[in-house]
Amino acid sequence: MSLSLNPETTARTSRADTVATTARQVGVIGGGQLAQMMAAAAPGLGLTLMAQTPSAEDPAASHAHGLVLGPLAAPDSVRELARQCEVITCENELVDLQTMAELADEGVLFRPGLAALKALVDKRRQRELLDSLDVASPAWIGLKEALRKPARLAALGFPLMAKRCRGGYDGRGTEYIPNRVALEALAMGVDPGEWYLEALVPFERELAVVAARSSRGEVRCYPLMETHQHQRVCHWVQCPAPVPHPVEARARTIIASLLESLDYVGVLAMELFLAPQGLLVNEMAPRTHNSGHLTIEAAGTSQFAQHLRAVSGLPLGPVQLTAPGALMVNLLGFESHCGDYRPLREAIADLPGAHLHWYGKAEARPGRKMGHVTFLFSGASTESRQRELRQRLAALEQIWPRPGGGP
Repeated sequence: MSLSLNPETTARTSRADTVATTARQVGVIGGGQLAQMMAAAAPGLGLTLMAQTPSAEDPAASHAHGLVLGPLAAPDSVRELARQCEVITCENELVDLQTMAELADEGVLFRPGLAALKALVDKRRQRELLDSLDVASPAWIGLKEALRKPARLAALGFPLMAKRCRGGYDGRGTEYIPNRVALEALAMGVDPGEWYLEALVPFERELAVVAARSSRGEVRCYPLMETHQHQRVCHWVQCPAPVPHPVEARARTIIASLLESLDYVGVLAMELFLAPQGLLVNEMAPRTHNSGHLTIEAAGTSQFAQHLRAVSGLPLGPVQLTAPGALMVNLLGFESHCGDYRPLREAIADLPGAHLHWYGKAEARPGRKMGHVTFLFSGASTESRQRELRQRLAALEQIWPRPGGGP
């Protein structure tokens, strides 16, 4: 598999569905912070955004043009969303593909398309797709198959990571499996058909790449990012990633190939491991992604505006960084609490160069993403940017503790 990609854009003839004019009314299934930031970007593009979400207290309510209240992807709710919008997209993978397929048969336009979503909302299907395209990922096996075929499991070895095929995020739906006893305990408490196992990768860095593809086949890829996890939840992201150029070039080639092979329309995010054997694809997200939040301040077009451009039929925007680099830090809940943290938020906002985004969630709990803050780097060299990163993290952690403490 190979595909050359200009760092800025690649134009191709698309097989994707098209609309004669720009879709000005966009619907999003989901009402969390991703939908919130998408809704904030819509007016600047001349678009309106409706969010279908369970509660009028969800983050998207603060910026959406309107709400359709109801369970995610419930037929009646999505049908009402479709009645008010010209195109529908998603902010998460917790969707009912069967319901969406029935609506698509009636002419409702979904972007990304349902064939792409089917391949990506299930993580085991992601692995099967990567295998079919000969894209390297951590060695894996279905849990049910592992229980039936001890030889296959022995070839994988321990320790392992167990992952739920659907619904897992922010550390949920993953389990560390150090030995056979732990594996058997997991198998006793879950449906083995809904989990898979993967080899534990001794990676050097965790990376992410975010790209978009339009309905006309235009592709634009943001610079490669490095992510850092705390207790299996993303803590901070820096861009550009401090890696050699061939690593970034390979990541761009992989994501461009996936966008093309899936006839994908919208923003796609891909998480990778930089391991001794090279780049390994960990997971993909068919939507805007936590790793791309820094593009709001640090890129010519934010990932949220880019996704709206793609799904509505507008041309894609520029993706170059507007500063030498950037750091985004998630403000993760460090306690169970129902306050608004105003004093802490004001202290963070007062940090030099801080761009604070607060999601307005009613309740905090350990590890929950309550907001994020972005800092732009001024240093031109990798070494100077790494110094800035350490200084920014140290200053922030004097105000906002990490959940559970530790490095």
